[in-house]
Amino acid sequence: MTTIRQLIHASPAKANELFARLSETSPNAVKTRSKLFAELKSELETLAELEEEHLFPVLRKQKPTKELAAEALKDNKETRALLARIEQSPMDGEDFIESIAELRKVFQQHVRDEKKELLPAVMQALSDEEARAIIVKIEDKKAEIEEAKRAEAEQRRAEARQEREQALSAQEASESIAEAVRAGTQGAEHVVRTARDMLRTGLGAVSETALRSTDHLARVLGFSDQALDLAARSSQDIEAVAQAGTALAHGLQDLSREWLDIAQARLQRNISGFGALARCRSVQDLVAVQTGLVREHLEQTIEAGRRIAELSMRIADEAAQTITVEPEREARRIKRAA
Repeated sequence: MTTIRQLIHASPAKANELFARLSETSPNAVKTRSKLFAELKSELETLAELEEEHLFPVLRKQKPTKELAAEALKDNKETRALLARIEQSPMDGEDFIESIAELRKVFQQHVRDEKKELLPAVMQALSDEEARAIIVKIEDKKAEIEEAKRAEAEQRRAEARQEREQALSAQEASESIAEAVRAGTQGAEHVVRTARDMLRTGLGAVSETALRSTDHLARVLGFSDQALDLAARSSQDIEAVAQAGTALAHGLQDLSREWLDIAQARLQRNISGFGALARCRSVQDLVAVQTGLVREHLEQTIEAGRRIAELSMRIADEAAQTITVEPEREARRIKRAA
């Protein structure tokens, strides 16, 4: 079993190692200094707490060791004050190593005092049973502290893994959304090309129907082929084409405004989506938001295609009606004149 002598002699080992490693760091190694200082602060605070909780109360009860306990408590307070001062100062500053050296000096003096004065007094004042009881309490507390540190380190590693997974999921979500946007854009472009082809095909069919109607009307009224050819190049065709062009121009303006509204809505949805992704705090939230965004983008694409198709058909119908109505009006005028 560990003795009081072994306990007091072994306690400073880890702190001395951390002091040595900190003293060798450069001003540019801020992260390394921060990590080592955090470990040193934890070690020194643990040593002080163990003494104050389990050793000093017993020493205060003994007259020969009461004053030594008070001196040791004073050293612990000085150590804590230096730790707080160093923690608040920049670790890349020129005086950081000097502050560490000052803290090291105070700690090593405290250790020397314990070995030369406190340890002999403790061994003389305490019985073997009292010494064993103190050692058991200190070792149990050390084991408890080490277990808490391991649990905390494991928790930090788990959080780091979760952050990496969330970052990866966010990247995948962003790629999925970008792919959905590209697919939606390609789908919309296809809708526009289809609508344009429908316009061309529909107008061609309407024009052919109008010509056939004009030809039939002319023959019913007794016009010759030459008269029909002249009629085909008459003002009714010019006026019909002009009005059809006007209808198409207005229709294309409506189509452009519709596309602008769709693009603005999609941009706003993308901004809101990335904001929702940034607010996710768990993998489950990230997956749920990602799924919702993809679904909304697909619904937007389908709705945009439907609206563009309806608008394109309306433009085609209006142009076709213009081309059809004008020849009919002109034919009726010719018939009345005849």
